[in-house]
Amino acid sequence: MKEDYNLESGFFEDGLPFVRIGKGPKIIVNIEGLSFNNNPPSGFELKEFIKSMDIFTENYTIYLVGRKPNSPLYYPFKKMVNDYANMIHREFKEPINVMGVSTGGHLAQFLAAEHPDIIQKLIIISAAFRTSETGLEIEERAAEYFKQKKYFKTIETIFELIMTSKIIRFISKIIIRLFMKDFFGEVKYPNDFLNEIRADKEMNSKEILQNILAPTLIICGELDGCYAIEDVKYTAEGIPNAKLIIYKGIGHNLVRKKRKQLKKDILTFLE
Repeated sequence: MKEDYNLESGFFEDGLPFVRIGKGPKIIVNIEGLSFNNNPPSGFELKEFIKSMDIFTENYTIYLVGRKPNSPLYYPFKKMVNDYANMIHREFKEPINVMGVSTGGHLAQFLAAEHPDIIQKLIIISAAFRTSETGLEIEERAAEYFKQKKYFKTIETIFELIMTSKIIRFISKIIIRLFMKDFFGEVKYPNDFLNEIRADKEMNSKEILQNILAPTLIICGELDGCYAIEDVKYTAEGIPNAKLIIYKGIGHNLVRKKRKQLKKDILTFLE
């Protein structure tokens, strides 16, 4: 795998975990979605990342970047945004392409609005200017299970957001039980996950959408339970140079369900 994709993983000097693939001169920084552990992606997560980004590796170098591990009890999303801005300013010498999925897509909106000098193009996947009431309720339940160290129930609850089909959710429960460590790993710093849940609740980019100047692509599933489609449309209308693509009949799991089409749409936008 390392030979095929020029793979490297580790931490930037300020503590942000990353994995890098590709060998092209153009840069994509992919801001990670909701995460249980702020470590360099590995196992199942790494395989999914490679499947989603393999088409870009000839012309691009792609970084999947998480949040700092071992955060204090309250680490606000504004600091998360500044962490990404500082890293990009330091590591790259010119504006880059930024992509974010779900929580990562929401953080990316603030990054683009507050630091327009570092963004060449912006791609927002399965996110809007705010999290839906349904999404917040489900995440709050997941957080309560997490506090009780009921990690299986935490993942099971989060899957209510991702999987629209009850049959698929049932099958997913079996898979989670078999591969629990791949999904969750060791929980060393419980504050990290709880801070991300809090960020989803507190983030609302409605008032800063007009400050996002970079060409922007927004892709979302019509049935996304975490971000209401009306809010997705409002987000696209509020960004001056935005294009919106809605996948019919797809929920919050569009990265897996529509992976091939998603890669084509993103590549068309970037090129």
